[in-house]
Amino acid sequence: GCALFYGGGLTMGQVIGGTDARAERSTDGKISFENIVATIYRVLGIDVEETIPDFSGRPQYLLDDRQPIRELFS
Repeated sequence: GCALFYGGGLTMGQVIGGTDARAERSTDGKISFENIVATIYRVLGIDVEETIPDFSGRPQYLLDDRQPIRELFS
């Protein structure tokens, strides 16, 4: 899949990652949906290291993979 970001103070005009010749598989720079959400949260000022309690009262992170796409903030 692909994603397009616009604005938000992000670095624009770049391709991040790569695929094989037929664009069937990622060859480098694999980005998950959680990385995209972590990037959006960072721009919005939401701390992804924050925890919220689940139904049992145990702390849970908002995302399992909390790393934003670093190349967009260079």
